Amino acid sequence: MKKTIILTVLIVLLVPTIIAELDNCKGIMFENEIPCLLLLPVNQTTTPCNELQVLTYNNGSTLVATETMAIYSPFKCNATFRQTTFGTYTGQYGTEDTFTIVVEEDDFQQYYLYVAVLIVFFILVGLGYFLNEGVFTMIAGILAIIIGINIFNNGFPNLVNDFLRNSITVVIWGVGAYLILVPAMKMFDEWRDRE
Repeated sequence: MKKTIILTVLIVLLVPTIIAELDNCKGIMFENEIPCLLLLPVNQTTTPCNELQVLTYNNGSTLVATETMAIYSPFKCNATFRQTTFGTYTGQYGTEDTFTIVVEEDDFQQYYLYVAVLIVFFILVGLGYFLNEGVFTMIAGILAIIIGINIFNNGFPNLVNDFLRNSITVVIWGVGAYLILVPAMKMFDEWRDRE
C-alpha cells in the first residue's frame, strides 16, 4: 500500500515536469525559446495523432520540416517546432488547420552588443588620451562609425521612430569622424614638422 502511494505521488510530481519541459509555441518566438510544442486539439477516437502530419514552410513557400504528431493528452496532439533561423514560418496540420510562427532576434542580444562595444570604445578612447597615442583614439572612432552604420541598417532595439534613429546615427558618425580626424591631423603635423 505504501509503495503505491509513493509511486502515485512520484508520478504526479514528475509528469508535469516532463510535459512542461517545452513551452507551447506562440505567434512570435525568440530563437532562445525554440524548440517549442505545437498543440492541436483532436478527438483521438476519430483521428489518431500518429496519422496526422505537420508540414512547416519557410516564408510560405519552401517546405522545411515534416513531422508526425504524437499524443499529448487524450484530446490533444503535439509536434515539436525546431526552426531557429529568423523568419516567418507557416504550417499546416493534417486536419487542414494552419499556424504561423515568426522567429525574431532577441533584442537583448543587441543590447549586449552595444554595451560591449561601448565598454571597448571607452577603453580605447582612454588609452588614446592617457597614453597620448592617437592610434587607439582612431580605432575608437572607426568603431563608432561601424556602430553608427549598424544602427542605421538594423535600427536600435525598440526604437521605431526613424527621425531618432537617423539622429543617433549622425551623432555617432560625427563622434567617430572627430575621433579619427583630430589624432590624424596631429600625426600629420608631427610628421610634417620632422621634415
